[in-house]
Amino acid sequence: CNLGPRFRLGMPMVLHRHILLLSSLMLLSCTSLPQRDDTLKIPGSDDAAAESALESFLRDLGMPVEAGSDGLSVFVYRRGMATLLAPITRSGGLDRLMATRSYAPAAGRSVEDLQRLSSALNDQLNVGSFSVESGALIFQTHMTFLDEISAAQITAFLDWLDTAELAIVAVDGKRPVLSRSEV
Repeated sequence: CNLGPRFRLGMPMVLHRHILLLSSLMLLSCTSLPQRDDTLKIPGSDDAAAESALESFLRDLGMPVEAGSDGLSVFVYRRGMATLLAPITRSGGLDRLMATRSYAPAAGRSVEDLQRLSSALNDQLNVGSFSVESGALIFQTHMTFLDEISAAQITAFLDWLDTAELAIVAVDGKRPVLSRSEV
């Protein structure tokens, strides 16, 4: 069956136009799609609103989170560890993301043992503040930001906290005061 020269020359040209049109539409649709913004904007000084925005932001990033009981902080769970994050905001000023981790004592260890460890950690590490509250070692530190914070910055901060935890274990030594399942 001979369909003639018109079919042989015309079909590829029509097909070429359709492919070009389809490609153009695909490119246009990609540029008009909303891009995911990995930056959380927290203007003002409403810490409760900042906590709510932070919780939603972290949840949207796929991080396991839970609101703190005070309405001003959010727990983030990573690598078997809970970190309490509390945004502290100031209008027109430097904002902070306060991080708190709590460690239980090892079996047979006393509050006095925790207090000695807390002093040693404060003397030897320059990563934050260590204290003893309600029979647990408390580690607090913060990062600063100005009205906005990126997902990469939060992740880097949490990674840094994990690294600081390795230093805590090193200071805790061979006769640990802290429960190793907590660290």
